[in-house]
Amino acid sequence: MTLLRMAASYRHSADLIRLRIVALKDEAKTAPHQERAKLEQRVRELNVLYRETKSTARMLEHYYDRRYHADDRRAI
Repeated sequence: MTLLRMAASYRHSADLIRLRIVALKDEAKTAPHQERAKLEQRVRELNVLYRETKSTARMLEHYYDRRYHADDRRAI
């Protein structure tokens, strides 16, 4: 598998995570208080996963571009 194909796979996963976040937010609007708190916590956790997945996709897309350093923690 090439890095670009891996990046596309990560982007697809990020899209699925984003859809789940939207669904949980909609569900939280009508949920009772305790359930809403759990759903909001899950949304926060998924937001972190979403950002990391998109960041990994971006890094894979630019792996061989020496000038690309959008995230110093993942600098190549």
